Amino acid sequence: MKKKIAILKQANQLLRSAHRPLLICHISPDGDAIGSLMGLGLALPQLGLDPILACSDPIPKRFSYIPGVERVVQEVDGTFDLVISLDSSDLKRLGHFPQMPAFGSAPLLNIDHHLTNLNFGTVNLVDAGASSAAEVVLRLLEYVAVPLNAEIATCLLTGIVTDTRGFRTSNVTIQVMEAALRLMQAGASLPYITHHSLNRRPTEMILLWRAALARLQVEDRVIWTSIPLAMRRVVGYSGNGDAGLASFLISADDADVAVVFVEGEDGCVEVGLRAVPGFDVAQVALQHGGGGHTLAAGCTLPGPMEEAQVRLLAALRVDLEHQRRQVEGDA
Repeated sequence: MKKKIAILKQANQLLRSAHRPLLICHISPDGDAIGSLMGLGLALPQLGLDPILACSDPIPKRFSYIPGVERVVQEVDGTFDLVISLDSSDLKRLGHFPQMPAFGSAPLLNIDHHLTNLNFGTVNLVDAGASSAAEVVLRLLEYVAVPLNAEIATCLLTGIVTDTRGFRTSNVTIQVMEAALRLMQAGASLPYITHHSLNRRPTEMILLWRAALARLQVEDRVIWTSIPLAMRRVVGYSGNGDAGLASFLISADDADVAVVFVEGEDGCVEVGLRAVPGFDVAQVALQHGGGGHTLAAGCTLPGPMEEAQVRLLAALRVDLEHQRRQVEGDA
């Protein structure tokens, strides 16, 4: 507890010494990335700061309800005196921004909740026990005594709702529910956020799922499919990542792990991994330059798609066999 307070104090000192911070969330942004970015971005002006809000990739249309999201930029021209990384386990997940000449000259506040975070910041406000980056941001805002309003609360509750899949993941604790309650008391609507973030999706996303499901394979309790670039273009899907398909596939009774391979514009392959409780996909992701959580992780591999699939699935089978032997040994 003392260590957490000490880190919050250090984060507060960084904020108080800045004027124009650059806030960046990870590529292929999800609800937690965007919610954390916007929640902190809308709160910092109350401390007299003028934040720049950035993401390398476009914000998915289904998150257009998040207050202020139209302010997020993909390129940064102005100066900044602090970098704040949100919901990113390593610098590569921040896209092209770390390549900016001025990036390394500013202190970096790393706010995250991933188990595999590389602690790359000047100050690392990282809590692997938190449900989401949004929960960590809420803790910071409460520490620096920034009052919550309905807009900030909506952003942060979006992060919690989406990363817990509507409070259904194994890391949902009493503390998570209490955080959600405080955000609702500040004006966030849980039904509204749940409806827009979990229950609605573009038709193009559904068409993408249909095409990807036609390529579905299941073997040794691993379920996987692939989304080539041509498939995305045919159905007209302009979003990033697997469109939430991996989280859907892990609901299959015959699977312990789900994998979705997505070919990018640059030929690289983004890999989304999900597991049922009792299994760990974070280590395989970490071995391949990625990271994440025990039950939800990802990485990016060089193409072509077929080679990436063979390489990752082979490593995954070895790792899962090792995990199963450990379980049997413990039994």
